[in-house]
Amino acid sequence: MDMCVSEVTQTKEEKETIQGFISDMSHQMKTPLSAISMYADLLSEGKTSADEQKEFLSRIKTSTDKLQWMMDCLIKMSRLEVGAIQLAPAYEDIKQTISDAIGNVLAAASKKNINVFVADFETAPLYHDRKWTREAIANVLENAVKYSEPDGKIDISIEPMPIYTKIIITDYGIGIEKSDWNMIFKRFYRGQNVKDKEGAGLGLYLAALIMERQGGYIMVDSIPCEFTSFSLFLQNCKN
Repeated sequence: MDMCVSEVTQTKEEKETIQGFISDMSHQMKTPLSAISMYADLLSEGKTSADEQKEFLSRIKTSTDKLQWMMDCLIKMSRLEVGAIQLAPAYEDIKQTISDAIGNVLAAASKKNINVFVADFETAPLYHDRKWTREAIANVLENAVKYSEPDGKIDISIEPMPIYTKIIITDYGIGIEKSDWNMIFKRFYRGQNVKDKEGAGLGLYLAALIMERQGGYIMVDSIPCEFTSFSLFLQNCKN
C-alpha cells in the first residue's frame, strides 16, 4: 500500500515537473515566434520600403537565431539529464579549454568593445571533458558580456586548490542580487534585474549541469552594480 502511494506521489511530481517545463519553454519561445510572425506579415503586405525590408529581415534572423539557440540548449540539457550523453573527463590542458571558450564569445565582446583578460598562470592538466567544459565556460562568459556595459572588461583567473582548481570569471556589470544566487542555476530562471534583457535562463543551468556531470560545481558571488564572479571548480585528479 505504501509503495503504491509512493509511486502515485512520484508520478504526480513528475507530471507537474513536465507541465512546468512545457509551460516555461512555451513562454520563452512566445516572444521570438511572435516577432517572426509579425515581421513576416508586414513583409507579405508588400508596402514596406527597401530599408524597412532589410530591418525586418534582420529582426526575423535575430529571432530565428534565438529559437535555434534555445532548441540546441534544450536538446543538450535533456540528453545530459537522462544520461544519453556521457561526459568523458581526461587530463587535459585547461589553458587551451579556456582559450577555446573565449573564442566563442570574442565576436559578441568585440561588438561592445569589451576586453577579456586572463591572468598568467602555470598550466597543468586538469581532469575535465574539454568539449563540455568549454561550453560551460562559454555560457558563463556569454552572460558576462551580455550584462556588462560597453567598453568594459572581463577578468579570468585560476586558483589551484588541494582537491579542485577554481576558474574565476568576473565582470563589472549590473550584478546579481543575493536573493537570486541560488535561483540563477535553475532551469529557465531569470533574475529580477534582467527581465528587460534578452535571455532564456538556460545558459547557467546548462553550465551547472555540465560541471556536476564531471564531479565539479559552480558558485557565484556578486554585488549589484559592482561585480559578478562565477567560480567553476574542476577536480585536479580523478576521484
